Amino acid sequence: MKKQLISAAMFFVLTLQALQATENPVCPAEDLQPVPAFASHEQAPNVASWRDLAQLAVDCHVPLDSPAPLTVALAGHFDYHGSVSGIATRLGAISHIENLPYWSVTDNDWRPLISEAFALDSANPQSKRTDFTADELLNGQTRYFAQNDTRSWGQNIYRLRVISSSADHLILVSDNVTPVKLGPVTLFKPHTAVSVQFINRTTDTRWSYYNLAVIKESTLAPREKSLINRQAAFYRYLIQETPTGNPPLAK
Repeated sequence: MKKQLISAAMFFVLTLQALQATENPVCPAEDLQPVPAFASHEQAPNVASWRDLAQLAVDCHVPLDSPAPLTVALAGHFDYHGSVSGIATRLGAISHIENLPYWSVTDNDWRPLISEAFALDSANPQSKRTDFTADELLNGQTRYFAQNDTRSWGQNIYRLRVISSSADHLILVSDNVTPVKLGPVTLFKPHTAVSVQFINRTTDTRWSYYNLAVIKESTLAPREKSLINRQAAFYRYLIQETPTGNPPLAK
């Protein structure tokens, strides 16, 4: 897997589109051009963000009961010579995201995003287990994992589920099961920090990637550039792109 995921040289440069989206998100679906549009091959992914978004299309798989304080979407392409099963293996390797680097706007430097991460048999943090296999993810059952985010306090539990998959596509939804806190302040209540990944084969060796991150509710105003860089970190993890020598997506 490590040798198979190959991305072209990507120079993550924040463009005007990233912070000034004028259209609502359009998630990948048959005969629909997503918003933001997929970046050209060998180019940095396109990014768009929205404040107080009132609704999302059903195809985005994130129902909104009230306006979402912050929504970010990232859309790009990557080269991969394997199968959906291989991609699922990468996504299920929860322990591998430990020390995942991301650009901290606060520190103006690269730093680890996750200090600890492991798969769980249930939402019980004591049910630690080995990483998920591709079959375990692709069977559509809800899976759980724990991680320590270096910017929040304590251990956070998340759930993830592949809601659709075939030989040519995969849709994975994840959200927080436990509240995400910073000291006594609850940043995100359970199930209010949601991410949906859409991965589709476009040619034998090329795949499109669309990640929709939605903060449905937040005690403090969510930080746009921070969320963009976090989503970019997970994208780089999937395609095995290291940040060395590349500028951050949002700075």
